[in-house]
Amino acid sequence: MKETIRGLLTRSGRSTVAGVATRGAEDVRRIGEEDATKVDEALRLPRHPKGAWRWIIYGIAVVYSGYYLYTAQFGIQSPQAHRGLYWGGAGILILLLYPLRKNRGSARVPFYDIALALLTAAATGYFVFGYGGMVERAAQLTGLDIAFGVVAVVLSLEVTRRTAGWWLTAIGLAAIGYSFYGPYMPGIIAHRGYDLERFVATAYASFNGIFGVVAHIFATFVFIFIIFGAFLQKSGAAQFLVDLPFAIAGKARGGPAKVAVFVSALMGSVSGSPVANVMTTGTFTIPLMKRVGYRSEFAGGVEAAASTGGQLLPPVMGAGAFIIAEFTRTSYLDIVLVSIIPALLYFLSVYLLVDFRALKSGLQGLPATDLPSPWKIFKEGWFFLLPLVVIFVLIVLRYSPAFAGFWAVVTAIVVGMIPYRGQRMRPRDLLDALNDGAVRALSIAGIVGTIGIVVGIVNLTGLGLRFSDLVVSLSGGNLLIAIIFVTIASWLLGMGLTVTSSYIVVAILAAPALESLGTSLIAAHLIIFWVSQDANLTPPVCLSAFAGASIAGGKPMATGWESWKLGRGLYIVPFLMAFSPLVDGPWLAVIPVVFTAVLGIYALTAGMSGYLLRDTRRWEAALLLVAGVLLIYPGYRPEVAGGALLAALLLLQWTRTRRAGGEAG
Repeated sequence: MKETIRGLLTRSGRSTVAGVATRGAEDVRRIGEEDATKVDEALRLPRHPKGAWRWIIYGIAVVYSGYYLYTAQFGIQSPQAHRGLYWGGAGILILLLYPLRKNRGSARVPFYDIALALLTAAATGYFVFGYGGMVERAAQLTGLDIAFGVVAVVLSLEVTRRTAGWWLTAIGLAAIGYSFYGPYMPGIIAHRGYDLERFVATAYASFNGIFGVVAHIFATFVFIFIIFGAFLQKSGAAQFLVDLPFAIAGKARGGPAKVAVFVSALMGSVSGSPVANVMTTGTFTIPLMKRVGYRSEFAGGVEAAASTGGQLLPPVMGAGAFIIAEFTRTSYLDIVLVSIIPALLYFLSVYLLVDFRALKSGLQGLPATDLPSPWKIFKEGWFFLLPLVVIFVLIVLRYSPAFAGFWAVVTAIVVGMIPYRGQRMRPRDLLDALNDGAVRALSIAGIVGTIGIVVGIVNLTGLGLRFSDLVVSLSGGNLLIAIIFVTIASWLLGMGLTVTSSYIVVAILAAPALESLGTSLIAAHLIIFWVSQDANLTPPVCLSAFAGASIAGGKPMATGWESWKLGRGLYIVPFLMAFSPLVDGPWLAVIPVVFTAVLGIYALTAGMSGYLLRDTRRWEAALLLVAGVLLIYPGYRPEVAGGALLAALLLLQWTRTRRAGGEAG
């Protein structure tokens, strides 16, 4: 009798991991105790209260998610309540769930965290109910206005420190210091400086700081899709989205690795975190990759690279689509449409690297007798695709993303009531999904206040324009050099920030520079968003790879380098965005770009793998890399030269393969 994927996992010596691990929110399950401990430390695990506090926090989380689910359909009551309650609700939950010191949490909620949570509630209430008065007296804030403003700023920094670490907190502190000490700054970044009252007016008593555009985006668009992901998980769709690709592609050479690419794309497109994606899908895919012969480090790297790619694929793009749409004043639908082809090119590069590795190592897929029938799986669970269809249809009809997210949640609830493999949603699961959605959102909600302060100070002082001028000057007006600077900055920031934080910080400083050097505004933001993803894959800090290593039982750093090699599409595609009409050109111009890009990626991945039609010699691999670069480089002549070189190498390898076959015969 054919087995389910869960059965295969049991046979391969690994049990499934229940639930979804979110970055900084849930245990990543110690599979390989030493490596998992390293991941646990990086993820800053929260405390797990018991008794009355458990239910108090559960109730707060359910109401918190429920309110924003309500506003997604029925509208925002007031901007200050919408943004203020998002910041305040997240702050209260973080202070109650995240310990003061890293990895020193307990089941008990200490009195000082209760006091800080009450202060957060007070600062939220003062802003929500006193916003109108503060705006009227913006030039002369009262002592109470300033006091609550200072409290909100300090709480924002502390909440960020607990969820994202010291790196972003330090950037927030630097921004605050910069606002006060502008006259003492060197040359190009100097400004006149601002007093405490003006700082509070920007950071707290307006929509320019803590409660600014970042809070608006996260509260209005991002949160509803995180809630949707929680409901989708509870509905049983995650199991179906794993079962179906395995049934279809599991028997192909290196099948589980190819399935990992597809599954991670599907799950990651609605997930808010690459680490969550690795821990969700990797528990299925990684043991099976090892079973067919992939090394532990490569298996973990494949899952990390594929899960990171999920953040590039619409509709959610790890919150990126909503932020880019807001920053560029472009419709969400337009961002989704221009992001589809670049994301597919990235997944093509990962897929080809996996395929070439399977060919080079002589790996096969899973036995067909071990796999369920694709048609049987589809018939049993086709309805799980309906929530994604609802999102797509409503977005195409130009309904708001929040509206689409709400009805996707409703659809997930409906389909979750239909039994799948003996499981169905229970009434309690609805409350659990609301709780899970709130907890999943904390790792990203925790940065809202500090990022808002940074954005507000950058706008207040004009630092963005100054930094843009500096980038243009240092690059000598060369767009490629400017992109390299941006990539390095994103990588450095990514060592301590989440991808979303890194993107926002770099975008407000460097996007104007890229635009002034010739890219469109959308292309500039997409380039920065893409290169910001590299921090998930590139050592020394690469949480997605560490999560993959914990499941695979491989060495974390070795897994990191494998994921780095597998994720090179993160550099190739932004280059195309900058120097070709891939993002903002007419379709007739985009088609040839995609054609040559596919050939270029094929050549580059073959060269990196050392395999084309057979093992390559070193000089052949080098020429394949040259051919790939020429095919991707814009211009008719280099593309023709690259195509001719690739064709010659294919012919050479085909001839050698035939000759070797004849000799063997």
